Formats: sequence, structure tokens, C-alpha cells
Amino acid sequence: MRFVKTGVITLTILLFVGLAAASQAELTIFPEESSTEVNSFTSYEVEVENVGPVDDVYTLTHSHPGEISIAPTRVEVPAGQSKTVNVWFNPRTDRDAGTYSFNINARSRADGQEYSTSADVNVITDHDVSIETLDSQSVCRGEEARYDVEVTNDGLQSEEFALEAEFGELATDRVSLEPGETTTVTLTASSEDEQTETFNVKASSTTSYAQDVQTVEFTAETCYQSEVSITPESQDVMAFNPALFEVTVDNQGTRTDQFTISTSQGQIQDTSLEIEPGATESTALQVIPSELGTKQIEVGAEGLSTASDTAQLQVDNPMDSQIELTGPQSVCEEGEEEFEVLVENTGEADEVFELETKEGEFEDSELEIGEGSSETTVMMIDGTQMDRGEHQIDVTATASTFGEPQTSDSIEVNVENCWNLEMNVVPEIASAGENRSTIYEIKLENTGTRENTYDLDYEGPEWIEIGPSSVTVAPGETGRSYMYAGVPFQKRGEVKITAEAEGTGVTKSETVTLVIDRDIEEAILSREGEGITARFSDSASRIHASVLESTNFQRGIAAIIAGMLLTLLILYREW
Repeated sequence: MRFVKTGVITLTILLFVGLAAASQAELTIFPEESSTEVNSFTSYEVEVENVGPVDDVYTLTHSHPGEISIAPTRVEVPAGQSKTVNVWFNPRTDRDAGTYSFNINARSRADGQEYSTSADVNVITDHDVSIETLDSQSVCRGEEARYDVEVTNDGLQSEEFALEAEFGELATDRVSLEPGETTTVTLTASSEDEQTETFNVKASSTTSYAQDVQTVEFTAETCYQSEVSITPESQDVMAFNPALFEVTVDNQGTRTDQFTISTSQGQIQDTSLEIEPGATESTALQVIPSELGTKQIEVGAEGLSTASDTAQLQVDNPMDSQIELTGPQSVCEEGEEEFEVLVENTGEADEVFELETKEGEFEDSELEIGEGSSETTVMMIDGTQMDRGEHQIDVTATASTFGEPQTSDSIEVNVENCWNLEMNVVPEIASAGENRSTIYEIKLENTGTRENTYDLDYEGPEWIEIGPSSVTVAPGETGRSYMYAGVPFQKRGEVKITAEAEGTGVTKSETVTLVIDRDIEEAILSREGEGITARFSDSASRIHASVLESTNFQRGIAAIIAGMLLTLLILYREW
């Protein structure tokens, strides 16, 4: 039993030592350098020698996937022996000419250790093509980007190359080039929308492995875009007064733009604005409207982009006035009355006001009045053109610029008979003897509405006298005057005497008859009850008695004196 245990331990120790030794190997490659063309290959041999004391299995790998092939990739090598594996190097078609190093590795299955060797390969390119690096381009939407694609035949033979672009359009898709020759093919690209595109441009031989690829970037951007805004969007203003707006232009594009500013109304302060991308510029707009109502103002900015905006202007009437009509409360139907018309310009501008009325005529029917001032004119009312009674007189003032507003005033007047007169001379018939006298009473009743003064006169013999010759009578009252007829000596017959009263707006007359060659006492008695006072009658009787006692000559003289005395008494009574 002890022998068995001892044998197992001894075997385990030997196995451990053998495994450790099995991991040792040496790799040798031949040749250490070789050459091949692209699209061909070159071969190598690698000798794997197991320098350890036990057999081992080795797995072979390399450093250039896709270009190196190994056969076999796994070999079992007894201790102290070696085995050979084949290695082929087939360079990629896009491998540039040059010398490249590569590794061949062998990994021990026993302990996992890896053993390596290296060699060189000279890559020869009989066929080669290159595309010059293309710069990225940014253009405006709708514009074309132009790329100059330079294709060079870097190979040793004449070849035809096919050209491809993942985006855009090539001027041609095939070129034939001699060795070392370069040609330029135009590639154009555009987009109506904002777009960024990264794409490849490829040149490849139609007969060989030669090819090249370049990546390029295209960007279509909004170069020219703008917006116009007007501040404020709306406002109220009186006609003929300035309204101010601020016009702002926003360059929302990616390029500097020069804008020309225009307006449908008013005046732009700066009509040309150069604006950097992403910036704004402002200018002033002044509008002085001359018409009333709501006005739409359109402002446009035109550059390589175009924009516009509108604002609203409410134009109000700056004209206004106040009118005042003053004058008498009555108008005589027989004449004219003067009224005063006062017009005040309460608006915000100078204006010409037109006056209108149906009842009268203006001294000035158009008044030019400065702002805040007033003017007066006269309006005449003709009573002869109006019916008697109450009337309303209306006067209207119209601002002439816009035909509005209209302001008016009125006054109530009464058209009346101002100067009417009732005249009565009594007695209608009187008698007087030769060298006698008689007296007539003239009654003047003012039936008009205004106080009047009447001037008295007569038509008849020169020996007639009237006193007082002027009488002022209030409306509704009666005034009196007297007409004295002193008959001269040897006068006979019948005499017509016309008394006349002339006042403002009225003339009246009345004719009476004087019969001569009657006793004066009869003439005086015929006037009793016609307004002669008792004192007058007594005085007349006394004068008459004295006259009777005289001779004829004396009687004539006495009659004249008595007549004069009677007249003085009557005038004294009236005065």
C-alpha cells in the first residue's frame, strides 16, 4: 500500500514537471520578408518546434485579419520535434503600397502561453486611384453647392474609373486616366429645405482593385429670411397731426442682407438698412394723415428676402367749433334787424367755417379762424320776408375741410308790427269866421310794439301851425299835438288841411275841412266834447266877449291875438 501511494506521488510530480516543460516552443518564419501586389498574395512557412520534454498542441493566430491565412491553424508537435505551417499574405485592395510587419502567434494548449514570430511584406500597387480631400460646403436653400472632385490615377497602368456619390449629382460617372493623370469632375448638390448631409464619393477601377473613398459634408441653410414689425400696431391721431411708428427689421437668415424700406403712407426716416445675420435694426415712420377714417399702413422690407407688416391708424377729425347767436328778441315786420354770430374754433387746427341759415343773410358767410381763436360776423334778418309771429332762427357753422362737424345755435324771435300808428284829427270839419281861428287836436296812438317819435307836418295854407311838432309815444300809449288855423282877413270859403305824422317805419296822414265865414263861437262849440278842457273853454269865452265889444278893425286884431293866446294855452297844457 505504501508502495502504491509512493508511486502515485512520484507520477504526479513527473506529470507536473512534464506539463511545465511542454509549454516551451520556438517559431521560425521563412522568408522573413516577401513582396506581393494588391489583389495577389505572397506565402511564408512557419516552423513550430516543441523544445519541451512532452508533446503539446499549438493554435496559430496572426495580426492582420482579412489579409493573412494560415493552414493548418492547429498542430500537435511531439516533444523535441517540429512541424511546418503555411502562411499567405493577401493585402486589402485599399492597402497603400509599402512595407508592413505582421506577427504569427502559437498558443500552447498546456499552459496557455503564446509564442510569436514576425515578418515583413512589401505591398506593391500596380493599380491605384485617389480622390483629393473635399471641403464641406454650406449654401442657401435652393442654391447649388459645387464640389471639384479631383481623381488621380496613382497606378502604373491606364485605367477607367467609375465615380459614385451618395448625394448630389456628378457631371460624369466614368473617367479614363493615364498613370499619374488627374482630372476634375464637378459634383453639384442642393436642397430646397434646411438640410445637413454627410455622404461618400467613391472612385473605383472598372478592371482592378484600385479604389478610393472620400467623405464630404453638405449643408443647405436659410441664408435670407427676415421679419418686419411695427410698433405700435395701432393708434389714434387727429387729421393733419403726425403719428409716429417704429419699424423694426429682423434679419433671421445666416447672411448679411441690405434692405430697402418702403411704406404705403407717410415717410420713412432711413430707407436703407444693412443688417448682420441674427441682428435687428429700427427706423422711424411718420404719417400725417389728411383724410378721416381707419387707414391701413403697410411697411415692406425688401432685400434678398422680403417681409412686411401692417399697422392701423384711426384718423379723427381735429375740427370743432362753438357758435353763439345773439340779437333782439323781436323783429319788425317792416324792416331789418341785426344779429351777432360768434364762432370759436375749439379744434386742433386752423379752419374755415361756413355759415348757413334759412332766415337771414351774413355779412361774411365764411370765417377763417385760427386754432383757439374766434371771429364775429353780422347776420341781418329781414322782417318783410317773414310772417308775423314766433320764429326760431337757426345758424349752423360747418368745418369746411371735411364738411364736418357742424355746430349750431338758435334764437327765438317774434316778428311783429313795431311801428304801427293810429292817427285821428278832430274835428273833421270846423268852421271859422273871417279873421277868426280854430284848433284841431291830433291824436297819435302808438299801436306798434316799440316807442316811436313822430314828426308832425301839414299840407294846407301857410297860416296853419302845429305844435308840438314832434311827439314821442310809448307802445300802447296815445300822444297829442294841436293844429292851429288862424284865418286871415277877407278869407272866405272851404279849406282842406292834411295833417301828417312820420315816425320810424310808419307815416300817417289825415285831412280835415275848415269852413270859413262862420262865427268862431260856433266853431269852438262844435269842438266841445273833443278833449278841450273847461279851463280852455272859459278862456275862449272871455276872449270872445272882449272881441264882441270892439270895432270891426279892433275885432280883427283881437281875433288874431285871441287865436294866438288859445294856441299858447293849449301848448302850455300839453307841455
